[in-house]
Amino acid sequence: MDFPPFPGFREEAFAFLRDLKANNEREWFKPRKQTFDDEVKWPMQCLVVDASRRLHSRAIPLTGDPKKSLFRIYRDTRFSKNKQPYKTHISGVLSRTGGRKEPGGLYLHVEPGNSFLAAGYWRPETPLLRAWRTRMADQPDLFLQLRDQLAAKDLALDARDTLKRLPRGFDAFKEHEIAEYLRWKSHIVTRQFDDAALMTPAFTDEVVQFATDALPLLTYGWDLVDTASPSA
Repeated sequence: MDFPPFPGFREEAFAFLRDLKANNEREWFKPRKQTFDDEVKWPMQCLVVDASRRLHSRAIPLTGDPKKSLFRIYRDTRFSKNKQPYKTHISGVLSRTGGRKEPGGLYLHVEPGNSFLAAGYWRPETPLLRAWRTRMADQPDLFLQLRDQLAAKDLALDARDTLKRLPRGFDAFKEHEIAEYLRWKSHIVTRQFDDAALMTPAFTDEVVQFATDALPLLTYGWDLVDTASPSA
């Protein structure tokens, strides 16, 4: 199926997600699944495909697949105390392969009052995180330059969660400016958007601009991915 340029989410999409939050039950969702498909899922697929085309034209190696790149609306409740069956947002990723598990990508999150784009490395696997920390320790000025380069684009590096102490083998950096970042488990940047921004086709431009601004962070990690993989 060929998807047209992103048309913008209609108010019906946000209304559906708000109603779903208030009625998070299968009995409510099932007779309204077509509304979800038409108003929420389909424009998200258009956005992923449209952004991919635009990024390719700029030689930015991020792509999305309308099937593989979107996260399911259904929650996995098997090991969760929260037994609500549905997520109250829709999300997807752009990555080098279009898959959701590829390290280093751009995450799209659409939720009434809490829509955002994120990019970077969220809880990377141990070999990649170890290689990341080693590179920071070997070239601390390079990482600090990356941090400042992102800040110049109004993107603040964030960890969301950190170690309480420096990881083993990095105690020599306890007094160094890089010490804080060596404790991080993730390295991401985000940009928030109000609902109105997503209701126009111009939001594709915002995705492309964000990807361009965050590209140095993605490239920093991509350089490590192959050598840090367990099979390397």
